[in-house]
Amino acid sequence: MFLPIVECIYIPSDEGEAVPYLSSLIEQHPEIAGRAERTLAATGSARAVLEALVDDGIFERISEDYARCLGKEARYLEEEARRYEVGEREKAEADDRQRG
Repeated sequence: MFLPIVECIYIPSDEGEAVPYLSSLIEQHPEIAGRAERTLAATGSARAVLEALVDDGIFERISEDYARCLGKEARYLEEEARRYEVGEREKAEADDRQRG
């Protein structure tokens, strides 16, 4: 039996922060656009749209604090990946110079 992988979202406490977050979520998941637009038209609140997406079981909710921790970890891992790529590129260039 396969269990679905459910994406987690956080619901910002500030409506001004919720609007761009909802926009990016719709960009990543165009299949929710229609539902999000209907809910936004009915409520006028991006936070309410995010709440409805969680209530409907489309996403799971995580806390803002946990979301910030995940964001910090993601940035750290991206920086590590960039450092690794630079190191590998420098190593390949050094190997090319030794051969050449």
